[in-house]
Amino acid sequence: MLQSRRLLAFSSRVHTYTLLLYVFFFIVYILGGYVHVEPTFISLSHYCLTVVSWTSLLFGFWLLIFSVIVFAGSGLFPATEAILTILRMTAIYAMGLIVSILETLFSSGVTIG
Repeated sequence: MLQSRRLLAFSSRVHTYTLLLYVFFFIVYILGGYVHVEPTFISLSHYCLTVVSWTSLLFGFWLLIFSVIVFAGSGLFPATEAILTILRMTAIYAMGLIVSILETLFSSGVTIG
């Protein structure tokens, strides 16, 4: 069971690195709105955001399921890894929501009516 806990801790670190990768692409996407860039660059950065966000969210769900498996095997719930995974997934979802709102503003603007 110690190997499962170590694998869970390592996977949690990998999930943190995917969050950092997402933050990098998020900053690149945001800065693309302030600097004159080609539309293909914006679409490429949006595609990278989409791929990294889905990968990170699915990996987070796998970590939560693996936390339950470790709990079933050892009787001790790895609360730290589970809570941090939920927080990382929430951060990615919030940044994805911001990207979605900005994409709507960039493509269609604001309409009142």
